[in-house]
Amino acid sequence: MRRLDNGEVILNTRAAVDQTLGRLRTLLPPDDAYRQRRYGYIYCFLAFDNDANGGYAYAGRGIEQAHQAADLEAEANFQICRGLYQGRVTTERDALPAYEAGIRIARRLENSRLVADGLTWRGGALSLLGEQARALFDFLEAQHLYEAVGNTTAAQSNLISIATIYRRLGEYDKAADYLQQSMAFARRKQDRQEELAVDMELGFLATERGDAAAAVAPLQQALAIARETGSRQSVGSALLALAESSNARHQYTEALQQLALAGNEFRVASDKSSSGMLSLQSAKAHAGLGQHELAEREFDVAEADVRQGDNMRYLAELYEARSRNQEALGNPAAALADLKLKMKADAALARMAKTQVTTLMSYQFDTERRELENRKLAADKALKEQQLAALERIRGWQSLAIVLAGALLLLMFLLAGRQLRQSRSLHRLALTDELTGISNRRHIEHTLHMAVDEARRKHHELTVIMFDIDHFKQVNDSHGHQIGDQVLEQIVHACQGALRQFDRLGRLGGEEFLVVLPDTDLESGLNVAERLRAAVAAARPTVAGVGLQLSISLGVAQLRSAESGVTSLVRRADAALYHAKDNGRNRVEAAP
Repeated sequence: MRRLDNGEVILNTRAAVDQTLGRLRTLLPPDDAYRQRRYGYIYCFLAFDNDANGGYAYAGRGIEQAHQAADLEAEANFQICRGLYQGRVTTERDALPAYEAGIRIARRLENSRLVADGLTWRGGALSLLGEQARALFDFLEAQHLYEAVGNTTAAQSNLISIATIYRRLGEYDKAADYLQQSMAFARRKQDRQEELAVDMELGFLATERGDAAAAVAPLQQALAIARETGSRQSVGSALLALAESSNARHQYTEALQQLALAGNEFRVASDKSSSGMLSLQSAKAHAGLGQHELAEREFDVAEADVRQGDNMRYLAELYEARSRNQEALGNPAAALADLKLKMKADAALARMAKTQVTTLMSYQFDTERRELENRKLAADKALKEQQLAALERIRGWQSLAIVLAGALLLLMFLLAGRQLRQSRSLHRLALTDELTGISNRRHIEHTLHMAVDEARRKHHELTVIMFDIDHFKQVNDSHGHQIGDQVLEQIVHACQGALRQFDRLGRLGGEEFLVVLPDTDLESGLNVAERLRAAVAAARPTVAGVGLQLSISLGVAQLRSAESGVTSLVRRADAALYHAKDNGRNRVEAAP
């Protein structure tokens, strides 16, 4: 999963995705809710490319389950995944809250990689909405974070997003440079999905440069790759881009054919994010064919969809095209009204562009200022290092005094170390059962108090097991207490081998023991208890060369939300233990 999440596993087709998800599923350990949630958010991002509604619903369930388990990393990933499908089901504006929730959680976790992932998704949404400056800040911060954690694959992929920003800002040469780098990288690692993304951007770049004919080849290549990968949403996007190019080349019939195919692909994938652009391009095509009444209706539909998506660039394009259509219909007043709307949209875009340029200049100024401050700090550091070197030369005569002082300090440290070791030894003796080497009664009870406090604070589950050795008195009576002590040591050794790394075992006295199971529910606690029972049954402690067949009885209790402390919890586990004895011994019983 880590290799997949880091982009080291290339998934070029739906078959490869399904095969990888199937392999991950088989590798999941049973009853491991933590890894199950990690598999869940990987599945969320990969499994629903052709079912946006299904992906949105799955992400919602994942958020709820992760929140209940207080699993912040999983919750952040599911939030980002929900944003992905929210943008397809409704609008990119609606997706922003989910992205921002995921980023907030990732920042709380100080998980740089996860923060960067959230920033790239939010940046993509902001860019589509025309907020290029904010989007660029997100992409640049993500780039810094990817490089800081050494994820060069994600950093290189992020360059495509930065190229998109420069294209939309009209910096076509910069965009082309980034896209050439990205295409070379994608081909080296044979990543067809990234090749598709670069081809799409090259097509858009050619169209926006006014060379619609040059857009055809990269967009057709993108369409071929999309069909190869099996992504209906990508196929629809490539067809829509080709239709836009066809309209720009006055190939209106071809555009309508491409739009019909694109619409079908988006419907199959339950993707509504492009409905406004589909209607707009269809209206332009029908207007180009002289079907102005039909185009008028489609322009009105497109306006409603584009307004819902809050995309000012698309609105300006729509008003200009609809104005020409109104003129062709002989409606000069309506044509003038649309031209005025276009002027307002252009003015809004100009204000937005001015704001973005100002913001970018401020960002560049702040960056340069930080670089100057860093250079000044470096110069100050170099000066201080020179001063220190000079002081070292002057203080050479103090070496003997320093050596003598060091020898004295060493002697003091040796004495202090011996005292510390003695203190630790006494402390360990105070907390450890002398016979078995595990926690004594005082220490295991303190451990239980601490575990209950932590479970309350973090809303985690907690389970305890009480057990004792069946008929142990007969061992002492038949073989003596010295042999009984040896048997106890062997049984404790068997129990420790059956416990998990974070479980804590302690001796309450005699042959009675307590096990504390942090972050464990009742069902998992019963599984641990059964392992203990089986381990003791199989241990067969040896006495005078003869193996004894011994067993233990166990009671298991889970901390209740209404319980105020450990007394009630231990009492319920003890009652379950005696219930196990009453029912025949050598068994596990759960407290009600």
